[in-house]
Amino acid sequence: MAERIHVFWGILLTLLIAVAVWMVVSNVRYSQRIDHYHQQARQVGIGSDEELSRTVATLETELKERLDYETNVESDPLDLTKVIQSKKFLARLGLRESLEQQGRMRLSCTVVGPSESAVIKFLGRSYVVHTGDIFNGYRVEVIEPERVVLLKGGAQLVLVNEKAPQGELEELGGGRAGNF
Repeated sequence: MAERIHVFWGILLTLLIAVAVWMVVSNVRYSQRIDHYHQQARQVGIGSDEELSRTVATLETELKERLDYETNVESDPLDLTKVIQSKKFLARLGLRESLEQQGRMRLSCTVVGPSESAVIKFLGRSYVVHTGDIFNGYRVEVIEPERVVLLKGGAQLVLVNEKAPQGELEELGGGRAGNF
C-alpha cells in the first residue's frame, strides 16, 4: 500500500509540474502578444497623447464654429414669390398683393410719443422701426404722426401712411384690430 501512495504522489507531482510549465508558457505567449499590440499601437499613434490632443482640438474647433455660426437673412428664404412669378398661381395660394406692391415699402402706421416707432410693410412682411434704426440700408431719421423720413447715401425717402391694399387684411384673418 505504501507503494501505491508513492505512485499516487508521483503522478500528482508530475501533473502539478506539467500544469505549472503550461501556465508559464501561456503567460509568456500572452506577454509576447501584448507587447506586439503595444508596438503596433505606438506605430499607429493610437492612445498617444498627441493623437488625443489633435482629436480634442478638432472637436473644439468644430463646436466653436457651430456656436459662432449666425444667419442673417434679409428676406424670407421660403418666400416662393421670388421663384414663382405666375400671378394665377399666387392668387390660388391666397396672395392678393401684387409683386410690384411687395417690392416697395409702405408705411402701415406710426406711434408717436416718448418712444416713437413705425411699422413699415416691405416684401410682404411688417417691420417695427425706431428713430436711428437701419432698415433695408436706410437710416430712420424722423418719425412723425403720418410720415417717416429715411436717408440712404444722401438721398431722402419719405413714406406717408397708406391704406392697406385691397385684400391684404382679408389674408391676415378678416382685418381684426392689431394686424398689420
